[in-house]
Amino acid sequence: MTALGAVLIASVYIMLFSLVKEPNRQIINALIIAGAGATYWSSGLGYFEFPLGVIMIFLAFKGLKNYKFLAAGWLVHTVYDILHHLYANPIVPMAPSSSLGCAICDPILAIWLFMGAPNVFDWFRGKGAIRNA
Repeated sequence: MTALGAVLIASVYIMLFSLVKEPNRQIINALIIAGAGATYWSSGLGYFEFPLGVIMIFLAFKGLKNYKFLAAGWLVHTVYDILHHLYANPIVPMAPSSSLGCAICDPILAIWLFMGAPNVFDWFRGKGAIRNA
């Protein structure tokens, strides 16, 4: 159930952001990556929480010009998701498997971003060109 929910969340995220025109799609995704760096602060890994924030801000800044940095941000976040699932507090306190779900969702978003965050509705319309990221 956790995996199914994670795939559904990633799919909805990708579809919603496919509706956002460039360059706003890239800018908003960069802001989300920057914010994702703070999601685990005070969640059980002590001082090891803080490097995530610094790394994610750097990747978000670089991601304003290149989607690959945003994709890398979701992969870095996945590492923290796994650490929290195994050793610390979940991302959503009342949902024990939420960090595991996030660890499934994030790489799906990373794949989409590595592809240049294409509009998925164009694929359905037969215009499936993938931009260079």
